[in-house]
Amino acid sequence: MQSDLWLSDPETAYGQWQRAEAIGADRRAFADRSIVQHCAMFSRFNDYLTTRRQSVATFGADHINGFFENLAYDCQPGTTTRFRYLKLIDRLARHLVALELRKENPAADMLTRENWPEDEPTPIYLSSEDDQSLQALCRSTTFSSAKELRNAAIVALFLGCGVSAAELSLLRLADLDTEDNRPSVLVEKHGPRLARRVPIDSFAIDVLRAYHEVRTGIVCPTDWLFVATAGGKPMKPDTLVKCVRTALKAAGLSAADESPRLLRNTYGRRHLAAGKTNEQVSNLLGLSSHRTVTRLRFTLDAAVGVAS
Repeated sequence: MQSDLWLSDPETAYGQWQRAEAIGADRRAFADRSIVQHCAMFSRFNDYLTTRRQSVATFGADHINGFFENLAYDCQPGTTTRFRYLKLIDRLARHLVALELRKENPAADMLTRENWPEDEPTPIYLSSEDDQSLQALCRSTTFSSAKELRNAAIVALFLGCGVSAAELSLLRLADLDTEDNRPSVLVEKHGPRLARRVPIDSFAIDVLRAYHEVRTGIVCPTDWLFVATAGGKPMKPDTLVKCVRTALKAAGLSAADESPRLLRNTYGRRHLAAGKTNEQVSNLLGLSSHRTVTRLRFTLDAAVGVAS
């Protein structure tokens, strides 16, 4: 790669570097989804530099600190976002020093004073036994009303496909395919989550098929898969939480976080326990990094350690 591309088109230069030369701490090339995330992070940092009339060749420690002050408005306390950005900037600066586009790496000293948050929360999930109990509830297809069927289908989709609440609210009727030999749901790109087609776990197929048939027959001015009213309004976040809480109560279960996230984490953990890799489960969840899945896998490893 020619060095002048870093000055004329740094985002293109960064993308080319990531795909052709960059490696992680384990000396292995980055996975495609990691590259997507890295490029998005670099783009944000580069945009900040551009608005300050700086470039990748001229920024200093004060600019990095200013970027972090700006970033703090979007970061929850105790997360690893700042640390991951600092590692990215350090790796970038070291590369530019090697290319002789910079004389120093202002991130190096900052990185030595930074620590990975030790109190990053352990993800909340249902145990394998509780997961089975809720799956049994999802297998039922006998309901007293279309609303009751809809609510059961919402829970089945969270638990059987691992979609997020925001993703479920944006699903269209055509996104749910229950006629194919392998029923699945198409999840479009939403924010940092990547687009994907997710196979539906077997326990959720019948109730989702039953709901899809009923929803197809409803005359509605919108084509949202799940609607809150006859006017076609999409589901509200608090209604989705109520669906999860009602299902947990019906199954005789409780959790510290009775939200769609609980079922999404349970889905991911179930597939890790079934033998899927971090990469595969991250793909199913639409994640551009393996951080969440790594935390879920740690809960499995910890459970094995206790059992042994």
